[in-house]
Amino acid sequence: MENNKEILISVCLVVYNEDKIIERCLNSIKDLADEIVLIHDGECNDKTLEIAKKFTDRIFIQPRTGDSSLHRVFSYNEARGRWIFQIDADEFIDQDAQPIIRNKIIEAEKKGINGFSFQWEMWDGKKAYAVKGFKKDCLFKKENFHYLGVTHGWAYIDGKVEDSGLVLHHRPAYDNLSWESFFRKAKRWVPIHAKFYFPNQVTYTGFNIGPEKWIKFTEKVKKNMIYYVIFEPIKMSLGQLKNGLYLAFAGWQVAAQQYVYYTMLYWQVWKIKRKSK
Repeated sequence: MENNKEILISVCLVVYNEDKIIERCLNSIKDLADEIVLIHDGECNDKTLEIAKKFTDRIFIQPRTGDSSLHRVFSYNEARGRWIFQIDADEFIDQDAQPIIRNKIIEAEKKGINGFSFQWEMWDGKKAYAVKGFKKDCLFKKENFHYLGVTHGWAYIDGKVEDSGLVLHHRPAYDNLSWESFFRKAKRWVPIHAKFYFPNQVTYTGFNIGPEKWIKFTEKVKKNMIYYVIFEPIKMSLGQLKNGLYLAFAGWQVAAQQYVYYTMLYWQVWKIKRKSK
């Protein structure tokens, strides 16, 4: 927590009614963070903010969007640290990882490293699966990070990004691998995500980035809809398998869900495009 000292590490998270798991998350990073910036997506209807106030006074309630990606730009702008550690309420790190992360940041600033990736877990409600290639770039130098607030984010880190050798545990309060969970979330996210392919329907917000490259990409998608509906989801899923997801059955399931999601997404973009003619 911040005590009138230099802020090296800001931990940023966006939450929505997470009182069953938020304390586990915040406990895991409380000794790492020089400050915790917590954004709540709309009105809080449980004890999430009551719990969060034990750990930070930097709490912001933003209008409800149903998509945490759309609030991340705000959280990054509020962060005062040179480095940002991005975490979700259903994620946590091991206690002994906290001093290791701080030491890695100190060394990184000497070596010109601008970010770190963490092994990311898949969770079926009972068992966690950590598969080679399933990683998340969640620790980065603020000035070298670029993020556009679209569904699932559109981000990159300038310069060198290293593997931290650490695990970011991901354990929601439900089976995150089940097809039931997948379709429940896809039903909510796909319509929101698809709108970001149409600049006249949304307002883009970015952190260290404008929307120009994204808009150029969306124009490419809309000019080549048959390719993106039929072939691009296959290419993306095969890429995930090649990166290591093929090593576990859960990895094949995640790759299959990615294929279905992006097929649904590009089909939705195609439908909107046809209606707008």
